[in-house]
Amino acid sequence: MVIGLLTIAAIPSTIGVCEALSAQKKQNAADKEKAKFTATTALSLTGERPTESPLVLAGGRLFINHPDAPLPAHTFSGYYFNYPGEEECLGLVSTISNDPPMLNWIYFDKDTGRMQHAGRKDTIGHLVGPWGWTEGEGEDDGKWLTFRKDATQFMAVEEEIVLGGAVTSVWGVYLNQGQPEVANGVPILIRRSFGMDSKFVRDSQREPKRGQQQGGGQGGK
Repeated sequence: MVIGLLTIAAIPSTIGVCEALSAQKKQNAADKEKAKFTATTALSLTGERPTESPLVLAGGRLFINHPDAPLPAHTFSGYYFNYPGEEECLGLVSTISNDPPMLNWIYFDKDTGRMQHAGRKDTIGHLVGPWGWTEGEGEDDGKWLTFRKDATQFMAVEEEIVLGGAVTSVWGVYLNQGQPEVANGVPILIRRSFGMDSKFVRDSQREPKRGQQQGGGQGGK
């Protein structure tokens, strides 16, 4: 009888621990939504060790500012935010300029799969979310950006754009939907970066190879 009473007495304590753990898990998830982060990806253009490079916003699109194919523009700096639409999903926003401070929604073009940024009215009918992060343990928890719960469908695609009056080779970011644009693309993972280590700064500040053009880009409105 005494043993039975002890067992019953332990049940409320166990329930309390479970509720506390559940509350902590929800708080951790909420913290991840609010946290501001940059976005980087590791990409090798020469067959050598991949270089971690930032995603940048230019002309309504997102590109990889790789030191071997530079595109100096506004660096992605964003966070998760509930998308105000029928989708009722977790969206993703980023600053598009520092002065004035402006935000755009990040989305994928429904036809081409291009990763783009715009005001809400220009995102209607396109792929706006849900965005998220990978679940894991320790350092891997929340490490990679996901779209529709998948971190493996992002592609880097080499393209040519006119920059400063010259044709320049750059790398755009796409969602792999089997469209022709990604046929020759390179699969990438997009890292949620909350700090900037010395290696990243050193790589991002490398001078471009001789003959490569540089120029600025402007975010979409």
